[in-house]
Amino acid sequence: MGQPGHTPCELPSEAVERIPWLRRRLLSWFKRNGRSFSWRDPERTPYEVVVAEILLQRTTAAGVARTYAGFLERYPSWEALAQAPREGLENALRPLGLWRQKALAFQQLAQSIEERGGIVPRSRAELERLPGIGPYTASAVLAIVYGRGEPLLDVNMARCLWRFFGSPEPATQGSKRWLQALALRLVSGKRSLQVNWAVLDFGALVCKARQPRCQECPLRARCQYARSRPQPTKRRGSARLPLGTG
Repeated sequence: MGQPGHTPCELPSEAVERIPWLRRRLLSWFKRNGRSFSWRDPERTPYEVVVAEILLQRTTAAGVARTYAGFLERYPSWEALAQAPREGLENALRPLGLWRQKALAFQQLAQSIEERGGIVPRSRAELERLPGIGPYTASAVLAIVYGRGEPLLDVNMARCLWRFFGSPEPATQGSKRWLQALALRLVSGKRSLQVNWAVLDFGALVCKARQPRCQECPLRARCQYARSRPQPTKRRGSARLPLGTG
């Protein structure tokens, strides 16, 4: 937890005790309902993993799924990306939006890694010094490429943790450290990467931002958010006919 981006934070014992239950439920749900994306294939190279994470920045997984294979076929290596004409790269990225920014980030990143002999760094500090690599993408590289117990703390994971543990969305540095500590504790141990993907998929499919599916949620028995929501009332008997009918 002493790495950059992981400021130590003491978690209350009640939260710590609930984490193993949450992890088990999420993994059970993921086994039956998790999404299948080609970039999650364990045989993916570091290049293919990093490309996927850059493509996924500020866009949808569904959109990336439609373009990922074609992008890799067109640009199969760091060298191909570094030498690609900018216009062609922008056109390849256009369906995902922010194509100019992503094209520039890809080329700068590819050139930086080529200067390192094509090796993707293994430390957070080195990763975050690369163009286009922020804290989240650095965590993804460490978790997926190098098997570290790093949380992929995006908006989906954050929302699931806020709701389950009954914490308001972090507005202060203290609450952000609390959230980071929870996420790190959740993914620590065996099957760390599967836990990460389980939370990401659960937040996208069940614990949605605007219309959470609390009634069918396997976490609702212990989720503070679900327990605080008003339960839908059940109608009894036959519906009344409108006045003036029958």
